Amino acid sequence: MIIALFADESSGKAVAERLESMGHACIPSRDSIPGEADCVVLVGEAGLSLALIDAAEEAGLPVLRLAAEGAATAAAAAAWGLGLADERYIEAARSDARVKRLEDIRVKMAEQRTQELSAANDLLEDQARSLKEALGRLDGANKQLIDELNLASELQKSLLPRSYPSDAPLEFAHKFIPLNSIGGDFFDLQRLDEKTLGLVIADVSGHGVGPALITAMFKSAFGLESRGKGKDSPAALMSSLNAELGSILTTGHYVTAFAAYIDIDSLEMRYCSAGHPNQLLVRADGSSEELATMGFLLGMMEGMEYEEKRVELAPGDTLVLFTDGVFESPDAAGEPFGREGILRSIASRLGAGASELSDGLFSDLLTWTAGTEASDDVTILMAQVIESL
Repeated sequence: MIIALFADESSGKAVAERLESMGHACIPSRDSIPGEADCVVLVGEAGLSLALIDAAEEAGLPVLRLAAEGAATAAAAAAWGLGLADERYIEAARSDARVKRLEDIRVKMAEQRTQELSAANDLLEDQARSLKEALGRLDGANKQLIDELNLASELQKSLLPRSYPSDAPLEFAHKFIPLNSIGGDFFDLQRLDEKTLGLVIADVSGHGVGPALITAMFKSAFGLESRGKGKDSPAALMSSLNAELGSILTTGHYVTAFAAYIDIDSLEMRYCSAGHPNQLLVRADGSSEELATMGFLLGMMEGMEYEEKRVELAPGDTLVLFTDGVFESPDAAGEPFGREGILRSIASRLGAGASELSDGLFSDLLTWTAGTEASDDVTILMAQVIESL
């Protein structure tokens, strides 16, 4: 076995010779214990090495302590002591020492792991606090956004007619349901002169804030142009609106629109479409006509011309104006509501007033689209001719 030998020079030499003759290897030691040592032999006080020896013994390394009684006596004692301590004892002691060293390593690793987990926990707590603060800021921003959208929704609704003319032989009713809080649909009525009433329904491409802002521009442009260059006819109105919108729309948006001028004395209606779906005129007897004219989208190309047509209205007739969110809305199988659905709804309530027809059409549309997700704004405007006042 390998022996760390702590002894003075005279005793150390005699002890080393005796132990090496027994087949052991001796390493003279003073300030440290070699890592490969299987046991320690200490002769006398061995100078300042007592604390080191005590630490080794505590760690489980076998230590043989001998009195300093002369070299020969020390050598004999060492031989006799090691003779008593057979290999099994030394190996057991070495194993105990290794176990203790491993246990020390495990303790140190556990302490290190505890420190790492504590640091990780502190980091997670810091991150959780930061996340909570960020969520708080996000929640505040979200509430502010909702408040602003609600305000924008109220402002957009304020762009719509708050009342209808009471001195015209027409009864009006409408439904306006944006896909989100705000949308790109719009309609309006303007008294152009003492005997002419102007109606318009429009749909800005896209959804959300941008199209909603454009509807505000459209209302302003309609109010100005219907009393300016477009006062004489719906076709002139569309040309003026196209020029005006073309000069301000730089975002790629466009507008579809349908306009009608109604003479409230003669009940003659002139109408014009700019890329808008064909609107419907349902007669008092239940027959219907599509109001179709040629005309390109507003705000896309300069210098466009628009076709205008005329039709005579009669008491009981109903002008049904709508955006594509009505007739394009699909059922669960993907089948669109279509103009057939609109006419079917009107026919089932033939003879009813404008409000009942508007409510009924919207109710039938909801029934048709049950189980599906809305994908567009929905706007309906009913104008029914009543007996002259």
